[in-house]
Amino acid sequence: MSIARRIVAVIVVVAGAYAFYVFCVLPYRCNQIKKKQLLSTEYAFERAATPEGRIRARENLAMLLPCARASCRDVSLDMLIAANYRVLGQPQEAIRYYRDALRRDRRPEIYVNLATTEIAAGDRNAAREDFVQASLFSPWTISRIEDGLLRQEVVKRMIALRPESAEYIRYIDTIPPSGP
Repeated sequence: MSIARRIVAVIVVVAGAYAFYVFCVLPYRCNQIKKKQLLSTEYAFERAATPEGRIRARENLAMLLPCARASCRDVSLDMLIAANYRVLGQPQEAIRYYRDALRRDRRPEIYVNLATTEIAAGDRNAAREDFVQASLFSPWTISRIEDGLLRQEVVKRMIALRPESAEYIRYIDTIPPSGP
């Protein structure tokens, strides 16, 4: 009986250590990485058209992707990964991570980033729907749509969905685009 108790005790200790590592140590490390990579991702995004920006984005992804596991995953990680894929000109990968972020939390900025990426990927219909979703959170999102035809489609859908706010939506539509 004593040997069985010792074996059970060892199993419990090993399982506890593993759980501590997976649910405490790894998320802590990933939070530190995300914090560091946030500024690096901004740097890469500002220089997206340059080799320097793309190199930084690849480096960022090398640091961030190991954290894309269930115990460390959150919206901010998905958005950082997606932004770096956008810098690298890989919109389909970026779209995948933005959609993952939406499964965790529905935020207007995720919809806006997703719509902007979908435009780059050539999917105007999906972009329109995502801009509508973002505009349902905040109608001021309309003022960020630079594509005139797409903007009018979103305005039309918003008025159909919120006829009581038609005047307000039309007013927002008079504001020049401010960029995504």
